[in-house]
Amino acid sequence: METKELLQQIQQTTTDFAKALKDQEQQIKNFGTTSDKTVNQISELEKNYETLHTELDKLVKQSNRPGYRGPEGMEKKDHGQVFVDELGEELKKMAQTGQRNSKSIEFKSFYTPYEEKSLTSGPASAGVLIEPYRAPNIVGPNDRQLRIRDLLNVQRTNSNAIEYVVETGFTNGAAPQVNEGDLKAQSSITFDLETTSVKTIAHWIPASRQILDDASQLRAYVNGRLMYGLKLEEEEEILYGDGLSGRLAGIMTNANIQDHGQRAAADNYLDHIRKAMTKVRLAEYASTGLVLNPVDWETIELMKGNDGHYIWLNIGDSNVPRLFKMPVVDTTAIQQGEFLTGAFGLGAQLWDREQANVRFSEHHADYFARNMVAILAEERLALTIQRPEAFVKGDFTAAP
Repeated sequence: METKELLQQIQQTTTDFAKALKDQEQQIKNFGTTSDKTVNQISELEKNYETLHTELDKLVKQSNRPGYRGPEGMEKKDHGQVFVDELGEELKKMAQTGQRNSKSIEFKSFYTPYEEKSLTSGPASAGVLIEPYRAPNIVGPNDRQLRIRDLLNVQRTNSNAIEYVVETGFTNGAAPQVNEGDLKAQSSITFDLETTSVKTIAHWIPASRQILDDASQLRAYVNGRLMYGLKLEEEEEILYGDGLSGRLAGIMTNANIQDHGQRAAADNYLDHIRKAMTKVRLAEYASTGLVLNPVDWETIELMKGNDGHYIWLNIGDSNVPRLFKMPVVDTTAIQQGEFLTGAFGLGAQLWDREQANVRFSEHHADYFARNMVAILAEERLALTIQRPEAFVKGDFTAAP
């Protein structure tokens, strides 16, 4: 490949990189994640850049051999020559006026640059500097799959408090009317008005303005990690929040949900879960989900019959994570040895007062003078459990 063509391709790939990273940053800002299409595009550009960079390295190594005169139409120039060419007019002024200082010239590489020579006249106006390559992706830790929110009914609210009516008693007096004109049977229902306030989940980190300006992918990465941190805490609150000190009142800590207790010695994990589902059904609801710790889910998937075959899955094929027609959410948000099932859509509701967002500000302490910014991520939400009897929690520990 000709040197000029190679350099043009590197320049085009670099431009495409910048655009893809900008798209990724906007997607993370808007949705908290980036699309598979964008990730694949960045990966392909990375591979292409590495290939082109390898070709360029070969040319650079070749140019450093003794006696090499450079590619056809190219003239090798050292940094001193670049400095003189760039400051030609500046040097003339210095000589005429006695000026002692000149503007500075930045060199982005220690590779000796080449300048294209015109076939009909003098040197061209600019050389080519080889910039160091920075991989566009940041290697971070693996993230938890966040899916508990997906089981719940989620709505928006414009208030800082949610009031909801809970049925606290029902006496069913329905009966046949013996004779026409007889007084019909009477039933009674009692209600309580409950109130819960909107809670705030937030965290922030300090960062220098320079690093965020210089590394656009780092800014997008920070935004994504802060958003992920919010969702991580949200799942903990939905399950185990105690309702105190600004926390949500979670489902597992609600005193009115049904407790299936420990597993009977004669029951395996599947038996225990199925009996918990029956409790949900006896409360006149249907289970719509099951939340398990990954270790407990592994125990279920590895269960075998007396002949050694796997009970739940076919290891040669993909298996939808469902048990007894229920979708399974395996997450480390729930403690090992515990599970939760129930009618999530009917039993509880999540209210978004302010959806998760990320903001930047230099108005913190002396950050303005230090060229620092505070990056804050927060969300405001409330959780209401209108029908606690629609949930059943259980413990996989075998009863003595």
